[in-house]
Amino acid sequence: MEKRNLTPLRNVLVRYLVVCGGGSIVILLVWWGLFMSLIRNGFLLPPVTGAQVCSEARDYAATVTAETFDPNAIDPLCRYAILQAGTAHVLQTNMTARQLKKAMNILAGGRQWVMAMASYQYVVDMADGARCILQYDYSVPYANPALRGKLPDFQTMYILLLILLEVLWLALWTHRTVKVLTGETRKLTKATAAITAQHPEEIEVSGAKVREFAETLRAMQTMGSQLTASLQSQWKLEQQRAEQTAALAHDLKTPLAIITGNADLLAEDENLTEAQKAQVAAMQRAAEKADRYLQTLRAVNTAETSPQEPMQRVQVQEILTRCANDAKLLCENKSIQFVLNNAMENARTIPAQRQALGRALDNILENAIRFTPAGGTITLDAAEEGQEIVFTVTDTGPGFSPEALQKAGRELFTTDAARGQHWGLGLAAARRTAQTHNGTLTVSNGENGGGKVELRVRS
Repeated sequence: MEKRNLTPLRNVLVRYLVVCGGGSIVILLVWWGLFMSLIRNGFLLPPVTGAQVCSEARDYAATVTAETFDPNAIDPLCRYAILQAGTAHVLQTNMTARQLKKAMNILAGGRQWVMAMASYQYVVDMADGARCILQYDYSVPYANPALRGKLPDFQTMYILLLILLEVLWLALWTHRTVKVLTGETRKLTKATAAITAQHPEEIEVSGAKVREFAETLRAMQTMGSQLTASLQSQWKLEQQRAEQTAALAHDLKTPLAIITGNADLLAEDENLTEAQKAQVAAMQRAAEKADRYLQTLRAVNTAETSPQEPMQRVQVQEILTRCANDAKLLCENKSIQFVLNNAMENARTIPAQRQALGRALDNILENAIRFTPAGGTITLDAAEEGQEIVFTVTDTGPGFSPEALQKAGRELFTTDAARGQHWGLGLAAARRTAQTHNGTLTVSNGENGGGKVELRVRS
């Protein structure tokens, strides 16, 4: 779409104001023209008619007494009330109670308005000392006296008609303008949804009619394309990293097997000195540690690239028993005490990925065992809190450093002065398992200064 075919938003708003204001003026002029036409055609009387007939009645009332006053000598548009001389007692009147009250209020110096119509009156001293109040309304009455008592007050109804027409006109153009702007904002909403779905090509820029909205749509289309390209590039990098990790794990498997095998052969040699045996034992322990790292690395890579294990009903007690048994063996090798605090019912089941959840607990426990010195204690707690099952592993090791507390759970995180150098693969896999089970993994330090890892899963 070319820029010259687009309407600036400022023009839309200016057109709205001009059309609304101009239409309101036209309505007012037509309303006023019709009003004057009704007066010229004799359907209505001019507003000054009441004042004219009351002026004539004033001359008449000044020449007569209260007894000789003839109501038929006064035009019906002029209301009257005769008060007894020297008092406010009403001798005769053609006013209603409301009109008489208004007349007495005006006599006392006040004025009462009804819509755009004001009541005025003269006070005439009659020949016998009585007073005559002549009252009229500054309005446009019907010319036909028969219509005055049958139809509503014309002036009030005509003003209400003007207000209604103005409101309808403003509502109509407001609705049209809002409809245009709503259509434009709906395109922005669709564009946002297209960007969210990573389909920027679905953004329709050509349908925009307002320049600012069209420019925004073009910007969103460009941003969506760049974002999609960035996400695709990131995904490719992740795929390459996974492939490289898998290749590295495969390449390390063979040399590690050779090292482990040779270390085992050396350990069987009875001619080794005590110092040599200690060195061989250290080689075996290092090989075992490297093997655990390798297995964790392969597990993380497999979790990312292979289909996920299906959810099924799993007994919590079954997972705890298996993990606890494995952890006890590892703790015995390092002279560490292992404690299991299980507050769960034996038959309690949860929807879970059996292997993934067990592997996550194994990783957390192995991480605790790795950094707990001989003579320390590792505790595994299992409890139910609301809609969640909480597995907590605490140790009496050095605890996590401030940096580790922020970055724990990230893959290949290595800088951790408090816990020693490690690759963070086990906690990263455990974190993904927690997310798969709509839960969380929290890393902190316990009250005794050791590490504390809390795995929560939805039950």
